[in-house]
Amino acid sequence: MINFNLFYNELIKVLFKRRTYISFILITFLIPLIVYGFEYGAVSLEDKISDQMQDIVVTAGSAVNGYLAAYIIISILISQMSFLSTIVPSEIISGEYSKGTFRIYLTRPISRSSLFLSKVLVVLLYTTLMMVYFFTYTILVSYLILDKGMLIVFHDGIVGLDPVNDNVLYRFFLGFMLSNFIMITVSFLCLMFSSFSKNSVTPIISTISIVFIGAAILFIPIDIFEAINPYIFTGYMNIFLKAFYEPIPYELFYDCLYVCSTWSLLFLSIAYYNFIRRDILE
Repeated sequence: MINFNLFYNELIKVLFKRRTYISFILITFLIPLIVYGFEYGAVSLEDKISDQMQDIVVTAGSAVNGYLAAYIIISILISQMSFLSTIVPSEIISGEYSKGTFRIYLTRPISRSSLFLSKVLVVLLYTTLMMVYFFTYTILVSYLILDKGMLIVFHDGIVGLDPVNDNVLYRFFLGFMLSNFIMITVSFLCLMFSSFSKNSVTPIISTISIVFIGAAILFIPIDIFEAINPYIFTGYMNIFLKAFYEPIPYELFYDCLYVCSTWSLLFLSIAYYNFIRRDILE
């Protein structure tokens, strides 16, 4: 059962740490710079698109518009969000051990299960808010600077998606939901490492190393890697792009949700087991 006082306490501790805002500050300053780069330096990109879309009529605006900029920015930076998602979970348990606060905290009449659940909810909230801000801010800034227009994507050639008829915003929302599931899984992986560590650096390095290995398995075209990919969460790191396929591959999305949920449950179970049994005096 959720102890809202514990949850509020954990939330306050996270909000008063400056490291919590690193990802939001980075996104705030980086996205406009990239979008302005599209506005003033995307001539070659527009020429390449124009050369390949002879059979597609752009009914309004330029081929390089806000939707295209948001699509490209998110698809490129989405893999980097896994690094930012480790900022809070890397320290939320290990930091308590390193500072010795558990020696007082866990002698109070509170259950470790309630405390662990509160930390999990804070990690879940942080990761989701970060992803909401990343997607919303990117789309909004791109739209305000470059305006809207037909979204041109590459899938079995050039595909033109009309903002209204092809539900472009719905596809962005779908991409967000799926990408958020993966980032939550990464956060829970980092939380698991945090439950074993006494510092916040080791969980980050361990998590990034696994994500890096998973990315190598995803992009290296070897038969054994292609057989493993559907069963590991890193095999869906580029799932955002699939939301813009025509038709939308919903069966693949169900597989993604199942795989991420399974791995998340495994990471949380290991973290919980270790957290419950760990000696607070060590």
